[in-house]
Amino acid sequence: MNTRVLLITSIYPPQVGGPAIFTSRFSSWLFEKNYEVKIITYTKDKLIKYENISYVTLRYNRVASFSRFILEILKNSNRETLILSNGAFIETYFACLISRRKYILKIPGDHVWELSKNRSWTNKNIEEFQSEEYNSIQRIFRFLINLSLKNAEFVISPSNQLAIFAKKWGVKDERIKVIYNCVNPDRFKKIDISKKQYDLITVCRLVPWKGLEELIECSIKLNLKLLVVGDGPLLYKLRTLASGWPLNINFIGSIDNSKMSEVLNSAKIFVLNSEFEATSYALIEAKMCGLPVLAKETDGSLTLVQNGIDGFIYSSRIGIDLEGAITKLIANKDLIDMFGLESRKDALQRFNEQINFAKILEQMEM
Repeated sequence: MNTRVLLITSIYPPQVGGPAIFTSRFSSWLFEKNYEVKIITYTKDKLIKYENISYVTLRYNRVASFSRFILEILKNSNRETLILSNGAFIETYFACLISRRKYILKIPGDHVWELSKNRSWTNKNIEEFQSEEYNSIQRIFRFLINLSLKNAEFVISPSNQLAIFAKKWGVKDERIKVIYNCVNPDRFKKIDISKKQYDLITVCRLVPWKGLEELIECSIKLNLKLLVVGDGPLLYKLRTLASGWPLNINFIGSIDNSKMSEVLNSAKIFVLNSEFEATSYALIEAKMCGLPVLAKETDGSLTLVQNGIDGFIYSSRIGIDLEGAITKLIANKDLIDMFGLESRKDALQRFNEQINFAKILEQMEM
């Protein structure tokens, strides 16, 4: 009988975000290795029935949904099941506490910080937020998230910064494993296009900490064509900001990931102007496609971008801003080509799906 793997996530395609991408791709990889895979996730849409996916609706009472999610975990696992959660950490903790089952967590970021950002409870970046005084909801949420982390067999972190945070949240050092996010090099590759349609491209959720307003303003100021891929609550505001330049700024919303390689190759340079990233899938995909990359200085971006080799890191501390980084690269075709070659080379070595997924599976089977 094939080994059974239970993958738990709060979001799953067609929803967008790191946990959705990881769960979808890791499950496909496991299927190819002849593992029996079951996925449990939340959905805001009508319930869709798939044999290997259990959807728990969020359209009704949240307490009932929370309880239902726990029951689904209990129903779809036994003592031999390998359990990996990339979201819904609190539900995973309670279910495994009841059943006395082991589980592994993969942290995509700081859920408490994201909740606080989305509800305008903080204007701090993720680093500053760690020492901020919390309100009562934040304190409860932090306590429960930390409890789930501390009771995991292992915590997989996609970046060094999140590994440091995990220690502050109470996870023992020997239980933290840094394994970078990764992509399939056969699906993401350079496509030779003689005439690039866009100067710049960014792929992200349209949320406050992604720095999209500044990127749009820079593109307008420098008279560059920008493609924005993604959806989110800021869409209307960003469209309004760009409305005076409809030929330069194009929004295409979320797209099927099978088309992402073609879309990335339609631009000269990839930009990630986010104030926080662990290790961005979008940036890794851009590198695998052979694009030079520009990214604001964060721990995740410092991990992904080889400054001056396959792209530029910028920040006030470094002394170069977004506009300066774009200007430094956009007019230099030889540098664009050289950075692009180095991007693909580095992605193949450090962010290769076959290598990094095998490392995760090894941790699950220990």
